[in-house]
Amino acid sequence: MRKVRYADYLKRRADFVVKRAKLGLKREASSRMRDEEERKLLLEFDRARLERWKKEGKLVKLGPRKYRFRTSNLESFNI
Repeated sequence: MRKVRYADYLKRRADFVVKRAKLGLKREASSRMRDEEERKLLLEFDRARLERWKKEGKLVKLGPRKYRFRTSNLESFNI
């Protein structure tokens, strides 16, 4: 597997986002049809991930429709 420095990845990603914004391109949702079993499995994975984040203290419910997601001890995002 190829090794990538995270700082280099972030810089390339930031450059890509700026170029995409200048061109006015938006990210489209996947249009691939999923079968019932795959949809159920993906929902189960999402629920498990959210529960794990709640137990770890990364996802904190602030209100009925407001959450805080902590990516590290130094930064957090309100959703």
